[in-house]
Amino acid sequence: MIKEYSITEVLPDSPVSKSFYIRHFESMEDVEIDWPHSHSFFSFVWFTHGNGFYVIDSEEYEIKPQRVFYVAPKQVHNWSLYDGTQGYIIFIDQSVGLDMNLTYGFPYIDIDNTDILFHTSILENIRKELSNENEAVDDENIKAGLKYYSHLLYQIAKEKQVKTSQSNILVEQFKRLVLSDYSKLRTIPYYADKLNIGEEKLNETCKRNLGLSAKQYLLNLKITEAKRLLIYSEHNISEITFQIGFEDSSYFARIFKKRTGFSPSHFLKKYRKQF
Repeated sequence: MIKEYSITEVLPDSPVSKSFYIRHFESMEDVEIDWPHSHSFFSFVWFTHGNGFYVIDSEEYEIKPQRVFYVAPKQVHNWSLYDGTQGYIIFIDQSVGLDMNLTYGFPYIDIDNTDILFHTSILENIRKELSNENEAVDDENIKAGLKYYSHLLYQIAKEKQVKTSQSNILVEQFKRLVLSDYSKLRTIPYYADKLNIGEEKLNETCKRNLGLSAKQYLLNLKITEAKRLLIYSEHNISEITFQIGFEDSSYFARIFKKRTGFSPSHFLKKYRKQF
């Protein structure tokens, strides 16, 4: 049975009277928690540094800098984090969250680099007020700040969806095409032909929406799958290399190290032992 945790179980050092918390992710106390699990409260996690995978209701998402994840009460989740993970974590009591109308149709949003300081200043101001022990803390002001921030995230997600909806459809079609057959490393002209578009348009769309060329995105998808297999499967490196469509293991190793900073063997030894 999946364990459901309350705020006080996740933050045993927190005052039981509080309905919301903001902490630096890296300063969180290590607590013995079953994974996967669910919460009885709302949470936001903004990863400012680090990488990994976040699984929410069986859907796996990549963790990367400036990505904010949203998890509602009862959602089952799990994650795998690599070294150097930093950021903010926000917990909001379920009754308070419902009063704030925390209902989102997205598991995460990506914050633009130009907005990082703005987001940081909002959360730091709320965090400092929450941690101020010398003065009376006005919960309504903090609640208003969190409500403003949650609405800001909602607006960002909505605007990004509107601005990139058509382009995103093409990117998603490209992604599904790649994921439909990991066992072969196709060329970009092959995928463009399957999508009934020109190679140049596929490249332009990927660069506009992802900041990557179509080939870079293709390799990133392959490497993401390789990381998942290295962590969760029992296959060896040669088997994984073949499974994701690389015939040359040395080429795969070079690409993998360039994108992760680890050789496949080092990555496997470092992270598979945790599971």
